[in-house]
Amino acid sequence: MATMKATALTSIHSADRTFFLAVLGGLAASIGATFALRAGEGGGAGWIWICTWAAVPPPEFPQALFTFAVEPIPIFLIALAAVWYMRTRQRAQASHTRRLVSNGRVAACLAGMALVLFTVFGPIAAYDGTFLTLHMVQHFILITIAPPIILAGAPMTLWLIASGKERRRRVIYPVLHSAPFRAFTHPLVGVALFAAVPLFWYITPAFEESLGNPSLHFVGYAIFLFAGLHYWWPVIGGNPTRWNLSYPVRLVYLLALVPIHALLGLIFHEPDNVIYEQLAAIPRGWGPDALLDQQIAGAIMFIAGEALGLIALIVVAWQWAAHEERLGRRLDAADDSNEWRPVAYRER
Repeated sequence: MATMKATALTSIHSADRTFFLAVLGGLAASIGATFALRAGEGGGAGWIWICTWAAVPPPEFPQALFTFAVEPIPIFLIALAAVWYMRTRQRAQASHTRRLVSNGRVAACLAGMALVLFTVFGPIAAYDGTFLTLHMVQHFILITIAPPIILAGAPMTLWLIASGKERRRRVIYPVLHSAPFRAFTHPLVGVALFAAVPLFWYITPAFEESLGNPSLHFVGYAIFLFAGLHYWWPVIGGNPTRWNLSYPVRLVYLLALVPIHALLGLIFHEPDNVIYEQLAAIPRGWGPDALLDQQIAGAIMFIAGEALGLIALIVVAWQWAAHEERLGRRLDAADDSNEWRPVAYRER
């Protein structure tokens, strides 16, 4: 068995150089593809149209449903994250005989990354600079839905195991146990980011600036995803954290979903005028006008946020009840064992 482990580790380490060269080649190819796409206005076959985010044609039905705004470099980075996850799992598994992460968790992590990819580069992304509703759907997915699915794959646990005992002791643990890291990963910081990031994005000029700046637009995607990962980290099991929340605290923690989404919904649904003049000036050959689009976006945040908050509370309450039931069975089994032990002793 030890020989098999050593062979597996040697095989993995021997592939590191090849992997590094493949990463460099992929990055170079994505940069070249970016220049090629931006040199033209896009192309496609049939109804499918592929272009950069800055060259999306005016929305027309049904072509708008098959228009893909792609940016090769961010796509490459997301794909690289998926490859990194699989390689990290392989490296971690090579030093253990039992399965560390189930296939279901692996599928969840990869599905979460695929969801991010489709949200940021699919037809939703093509017209998120035209319809506020689509941008709100992206926001909801990136900060609320995709993060817990990705974290379900336990990427941080696998990374710690794959790093090796010596690297964990010398480099990783001193950082993870440091006071600044503990303070930054505090659940209250997660709640603050979950609330502050969207408020800052929509209330300040940042959102309108991003409509004409693709780089800032994609930075916004990354910030939303980061805030979501930070918020869900203490709640989703399988990832190491100093802040292991009890079930009652988790319920209170998840209640933050409700007022935050409700506030964002009211910000967009209540006004009788279009908040963002740049969106109002965009010609629309199809879909709702700018004011109705804004009101639909607000309704989505309010309704979807309330619904997801309720679902999350129900799931945690069910987990709490199941935990209490398991604990009760163990206590009952211990009581039964203690009750019969004196009898068995006397019978000897």
